[in-house]
Amino acid sequence: MAKQVITSDQLYPVYGPYSHAVRVGNMIFLHGTVGFDPQGRLPGETPGRADMVQQCEQTIANMTTALQLLGGSLQDVVKVRAFLPQHCRPARPGQQSFDETFDEVYGRHFQPPRPARAALQQDLFQEDLLVEIEAIAVVNEPKHLIVSDALPPLRRPYAQGGILVGNLLFLRGFTSQDQHGDLVGRGDMRAQTAQTFANMAITLQEAGGSLADLVQTHVTLTDWRHAHQEYNEVYNRHVQAPFPTNTTFQGGLGREGLLIEIESIAALATPRLTIDSAFTQVGQASRQRQPDIVHSDKLNPQFAHVHGVRVGDLMFVGGHASIDAQGRLVGPGDIRAQTRHVLTTIETILTLAGLGLDDVVKTTVMLTDWRHYATYNEVYRAFFAAPYPARSTVGGSLGMPGALIEIDAIAMAGARETAIVATSL
Repeated sequence: MAKQVITSDQLYPVYGPYSHAVRVGNMIFLHGTVGFDPQGRLPGETPGRADMVQQCEQTIANMTTALQLLGGSLQDVVKVRAFLPQHCRPARPGQQSFDETFDEVYGRHFQPPRPARAALQQDLFQEDLLVEIEAIAVVNEPKHLIVSDALPPLRRPYAQGGILVGNLLFLRGFTSQDQHGDLVGRGDMRAQTAQTFANMAITLQEAGGSLADLVQTHVTLTDWRHAHQEYNEVYNRHVQAPFPTNTTFQGGLGREGLLIEIESIAALATPRLTIDSAFTQVGQASRQRQPDIVHSDKLNPQFAHVHGVRVGDLMFVGGHASIDAQGRLVGPGDIRAQTRHVLTTIETILTLAGLGLDDVVKTTVMLTDWRHYATYNEVYRAFFAAPYPARSTVGGSLGMPGALIEIDAIAMAGARETAIVATSL
């Protein structure tokens, strides 16, 4: 049995080796959807001027079409990550900002209980693109909204704490706001990271879990100078074994003064298989060998996160740059060599968990230079066969000096045989 492909002339042409959406079982993974119409044109009333309202409307219409092709709807969406390259900037003086416009359109289409959401400032592959949205949906399953008076008050159209579906909790992108909505720790990365984790812990507790249930974290930092010092210090104090995977990007956040945002997924009271390095980080005590942890000498040591976590059929692979098992950069200045090494590493992690690249349903890619887009796609095609996974590619900087690319992935057991893929003609 092979993957089933559904094509539609209502979806815009793809610009690389990816599909619009992939469904396995009751889960649907949408690629980073943008506002092109089926002919590949950006909508807008004024020629030469990007139109945020029309792009948002078209982007959400494209998401709706892809979901419907796979038997879902916007009401099935449980997690959203939006990329807004101009974020808080107004279209013209005196007008509302792009993210305020985005919230207005988004709120009309996503009705309560709204998905967990993060909205981040990253560069997109075309200059006049104003929004890109990736999403996860769960079809035909009850969804429970997690709320608490101890969490920051809800002032925007997304879940206050998160959405619980079965044993999976999708947490929104949390920042350092307190229960009154005030910013905690202005200019202080340690204080902001601690408050962010406090909000995550409250949400997990309301759902019957704890920080130990985290299986994936995605961290956005506004300044890499904090990444390996204050932020890591607090992260390592809050996240204990069994560790989750982690991806850390640099990007902009939607409020002045914010230094960090963390979005995450937890699997409550669920056995897991962890893929970790056989080596320990410098200054770290040797990790205890356990039957549910697979150690490999092909992987570089991490500190408070691991390379992969499998819970049931679902597999999370953390963000990987081109780093060898000794922590050295592979392929300096060479996007082909770096992309090849990253994808080989991801393939190794999947194999250790009993999966393969054909089981990947979604990838998220950070490029430091859009001039590398075509070359990275060449290498990517050599690893993934059509129909391709859903994918998002955004631009920004990475924490490893000299790194040109970072990729994380989600896979599902059996996707190579049972996935249904939606794409354009």
